[in-house]
Amino acid sequence: MTVDTNKHIIHISELNEFLALKFLEDVMGTMRFSVLKKDTQGNIIIQQIENDQKIEEGGIDFELSPSEYQSLDSINVTDFTNKPVYTSSAYEFFDFILMYYSQFEFLSEFNGSAWQIRILNDT
Repeated sequence: MTVDTNKHIIHISELNEFLALKFLEDVMGTMRFSVLKKDTQGNIIIQQIENDQKIEEGGIDFELSPSEYQSLDSINVTDFTNKPVYTSSAYEFFDFILMYYSQFEFLSEFNGSAWQIRILNDT
């Protein structure tokens, strides 16, 4: 297994493409990353790290979740952590998560036409 030990600084809007390239390069199924919010302009530091975990079955669909129809004040971000989340846009999901957490680790897989993401920890 090849693991990227370099930290990459990317804009959050480039996240879908970044993850897709990693998936195509490694094709190892479940990947693990750490993310750190770099600044308030949308830049993040992302690094692929060793992984021996899989994402469990089930989960919540981010696009169909109540957060799409509620005000931001009524959302409980913990509904989206430590459980699988399906989304067609990693960018939109992480843009939401980064409103609450400045750093975290996550697992990622690509399933058909959706990203399956599981936030592992948050600080």
